[in-house]
Amino acid sequence: MNQLSRLFFVTIAMLVGMVIAVPRSYAAPIIYETGFEPPTFVPGFLVGQDGWIAPPPLSPNAAVISTDKPRQGKQSVLVPGGDLVHQDFINDATGGYYDAIGSYRRPVNYDTGGTQTVRVSAHVRVDGPRTAHDDNFFSASIGAVAQGEEDGAPNPEGVGELAISSDGHVHAYTGADLVPTFLTNARVRLGEWHTLAVEANFATRETSFFVDDECLGSFPFDPRVTTDLLLRGSMLTYAAPDTATNHKADYAARFDQFKIKVVEPEECEVKGADR
Repeated sequence: MNQLSRLFFVTIAMLVGMVIAVPRSYAAPIIYETGFEPPTFVPGFLVGQDGWIAPPPLSPNAAVISTDKPRQGKQSVLVPGGDLVHQDFINDATGGYYDAIGSYRRPVNYDTGGTQTVRVSAHVRVDGPRTAHDDNFFSASIGAVAQGEEDGAPNPEGVGELAISSDGHVHAYTGADLVPTFLTNARVRLGEWHTLAVEANFATRETSFFVDDECLGSFPFDPRVTTDLLLRGSMLTYAAPDTATNHKADYAARFDQFKIKVVEPEECEVKGADR
């Protein structure tokens, strides 16, 4: 073998070694993704477009595809607070904590196999006056819901929900209870877009919460989550009963760039609440 041939084979061997040594990026499956853009979405009710559903009692007609103030692109989802419909059963079931709820759901029925982490994320914005400290009068959230069990029967159970509240905070909770128990929170500005993300790790049975890419903490699944099946990702809006000073018609929620995706889990230490 002459010197030129030897040099050629050495070069090829080095290049092959470099290709083998370079780590491959993680090809994360996208389960569902939308920017609510045309032609898939047209102005009008969100429910009924691209597989989005809402239970009839929970203000299905309040969420609309709108060209007003999108985060990016031409359209986003708008939920005017005044269009959330009062329901006596909501007021009774929550002891007056909530008076009206909008629940907009994208079913995926994705089996994680008990090994994957699924991230539900969206850009979310709440417009309206800031309420007093700890006055969670109006809020907009994203949530992840898994198949679970309650009182011995199969039942959808929240594995994580993250909400921007009119009190000027983003609050994290499981979403498994009618009235939320806040796990942690952070200050945010109303009238601005924020990126909210809920990461459900079905291997460790923990959920991590992120706002604008900042980790808020990781917390165990609610024990009522008994399977590895992610049923859906959701966008939700909540309003408490109107008072002399607070009116749900003064508020609006907006959602854009909704995504459900398998991700590599991030380290996310538990942090204290930022009151």
